[in-house]
Amino acid sequence: MSTALDTTLVPKVKSIIDTYGKTISFVVPGLNEYDADSGSVIESGVVTHSVKSTPPENYSSRWVDGEIIKEGDTQVSIAASGLLFTPVNGLVVTIDGENWKAIRVQSMYTGDDIALYSLQLRR
Repeated sequence: MSTALDTTLVPKVKSIIDTYGKTISFVVPGLNEYDADSGSVIESGVVTHSVKSTPPENYSSRWVDGEIIKEGDTQVSIAASGLLFTPVNGLVVTIDGENWKAIRVQSMYTGDDIALYSLQLRR
């Protein structure tokens, strides 16, 4: 059940990112389905979703530990409201023609609802 903070902040987060954000693309694999008639798995392909994000920001050198956060990693945040997919580790993210891989996805809540997803990306 949405809280008062959810009903106030979730739309504001989306509005700010949609207004000032950068367009990036997520490559989301399709779902595989088993076809009982043929006994095979049918792949439904991939779907590319363009969304607005906060500008990519490299991690401060003080946070780079060489294991969890590596030199060159970057982070972006996207609004959860209205997304047609749920970001997960391993998704390919394209920013300015360069492909990145989602290494870590964190859900940021404003109460009971997710307001945004923060993603750690690596080339």
